[in-house]
Amino acid sequence: MTHAATEQFEDRLVWAYLHTFLRYGLIHSAVDGPDGQWFVQIGPEHQIHHLTDIEDACDFVLEILEIIDGTWGGEQ
Repeated sequence: MTHAATEQFEDRLVWAYLHTFLRYGLIHSAVDGPDGQWFVQIGPEHQIHHLTDIEDACDFVLEILEIIDGTWGGEQ
């Protein structure tokens, strides 16, 4: 995979997670910003998280997944 193809794949993967989180009410809003940035709000009263690059976005997604895992007690 070329570097551009890898970045595009990562962006799409992040959006897939964010859309899923939105669909199930795990986050309040997510907006795609310029130059690979995202703006995400967990709840209407919460601060807006400015994810400046793919690393920030991946870290955010992982944090949400850890919260979900912790809430559900790691059940399968």
